[in-house]
Amino acid sequence: MPIPMAKDQRVPLNRADGCPLNLMRMGIGWQSAPCSGSPGLFRLGRLGTFALLYGRGRFLDALFAENPTHPDASIEHIAGPVAENIAGEGDNESFVARLSRLPPYADRVVFAVSSFDGSTFETVQSAHCRIVDESLGHELARYVLPAHGPHTALIMAEVTRAGGAWTMTALGEPVACTTFADLLQAAEA
Repeated sequence: MPIPMAKDQRVPLNRADGCPLNLMRMGIGWQSAPCSGSPGLFRLGRLGTFALLYGRGRFLDALFAENPTHPDASIEHIAGPVAENIAGEGDNESFVARLSRLPPYADRVVFAVSSFDGSTFETVQSAHCRIVDESLGHELARYVLPAHGPHTALIMAEVTRAGGAWTMTALGEPVACTTFADLLQAAEA
C-alpha cells in the first residue's frame, strides 16, 4: 500500500523488502478543471514536467520532453499521453531514474510542472506525484495536492541523497515562472 504524503513529509526510498530503491519512476499527473457553463468540457493548459539535477548545490542538468535523457542514462523523461490526463487517474508524464548510475556528487533531483506559454494553474484542479519501484511496478508513495491558482509552475517534490540513502520530500510549492531561468531560481530557493 503506497504511503499518502503531506506537504514537507519525507519518505525514505526503500523497496518493500527494506533494501534501497535503485530503479524508480517519478510519475506526475494533473487533473484539469471543468470549464464553467460547459459540463464535461475541460480547458487544457500547455504543461510540461522537468527533472532538475543538482550536485553539491550546483545545477547540473535538466531533463524534459526536448532533452529526455541524461548523458549517463541515469534519468530519462518518459512522455505521457498526447492529451492531458483529464480524469486525473494516471500520470501525464514521468521520469525513470537509475539512482546507482548517478554520479557520486549528484545529490538532489527536483521535479516540477510548468507552463511557459502563459497558462496558469487556474485550469488545473489537482496534481499528484508518486514514487514507483520500477523493477516491481509497486507504488511506494503518493503526494496529491490542490493545484488550482494563478501560478504558472509547481515545484512538486525532490529526491535527495545523504549518506548514501535517498529520500523523497513532498514540496508542493506554487511559483510564477515565465522562463526556464525562473524555474531554476524557484527550485533553488
